[in-house]
Amino acid sequence: MPTYAARWVWSPDGFFGPAAVDLGPHGAVGAVRALPADAPVMAGALLPGFINAHAHLELSTFRGKVPGGSGTVAWVEALRAAGLLPDPADAAAAAREAAATGTAALIDTTNRGDTEPHLRAAGLSGVVQIECLGLEPGRWAPALDAARARQGSRQVAVRPTAHAAISCAPALLRAALGTPASRGSGPAPTIHIDEDGADALLLGERAGPWAPFHAALGHDWAGLLPTGPSGVAVLDALGVLGPRLGLVHLVHTRPVDLDRVAASGAVAVLCPRSNLYIGGRLPDLPGLLRRGVPLALGTDSLASTPDMDLLAEAATLAAAFPAVPPTALVAALWGGAALLPTGHGRGAFTPGAHPGVLHVHLPPAAADPARALLDGTRWPRTWLP
Repeated sequence: MPTYAARWVWSPDGFFGPAAVDLGPHGAVGAVRALPADAPVMAGALLPGFINAHAHLELSTFRGKVPGGSGTVAWVEALRAAGLLPDPADAAAAAREAAATGTAALIDTTNRGDTEPHLRAAGLSGVVQIECLGLEPGRWAPALDAARARQGSRQVAVRPTAHAAISCAPALLRAALGTPASRGSGPAPTIHIDEDGADALLLGERAGPWAPFHAALGHDWAGLLPTGPSGVAVLDALGVLGPRLGLVHLVHTRPVDLDRVAASGAVAVLCPRSNLYIGGRLPDLPGLLRRGVPLALGTDSLASTPDMDLLAEAATLAAAFPAVPPTALVAALWGGAALLPTGHGRGAFTPGAHPGVLHVHLPPAAADPARALLDGTRWPRTWLP
């Protein structure tokens, strides 16, 4: 059975080494063990395959075609004005790109619901979430039923989710996300939340740039939309905030709502390069860490981020928050494991698991592997075997 030895190996407690990862039958992890200081090893680090906790593969056709910088409302309007139809070949290429840059599992959010084969073909496991939205039951209820009827595979689960508090009726949020007690051991839902400052204006005051956007859709939106001072507050009031829920973005989340998130056990899914591109702002990372909120990372869509490299997301946060310990951001590369079905075997070198073994070619002189990993260099990486 193969053994891979390197100067550094990642564990839940951080990097240690020199160390070896022994693989058993069918590539399962057999053991992870320290080696003598003079043992022959590869330079660099061995890591489990990354877990991308938020992507939109179907938007890959819009790569480089949607201007950012003016907020989410303007970005969505530009996306719609682009007049393009998603090309499945672009989604498939994005899945391959994610795998090539070190991702082993991916949570994809889709409206069309047809990306599950792309994940499997790229060798990725994970979840395809079919995103439902709407305020009138006649629109969202059939979509939710159709999403629930879709079948996944052993490799890639399929489930419905809700788009956001600013686009979903309260009944849809409850039905698509479920309560913490109802989520069980299957794939967890994720939802866009507090992505833009305009979100709170819409939910709390029925005002701001989202108001004319809704009005243009031609429905009685004001009486059908949930009400609250923020997206997090809406989810809390509806009883859906809790463990096994991914809260995507949290860019404009108030301190009181960060307290709610921390108390709930929900996972913060951060997509920093997309946030900077669309709105020029990042979440309160120190506030999240100070409260002990579990972190995961996502690339979001190629319409708002340059590539599918999850390591570049962590490096972006490291550059923006130099006082944050780099090991906390390295650990977030696998934070999405909490949102995958129980027993998925991804995200850690646990005996019996199949996380994938990724060799990142850090220079031999790197004394602090976590800091080197996140210094912004696109380090070469190789899947083993």
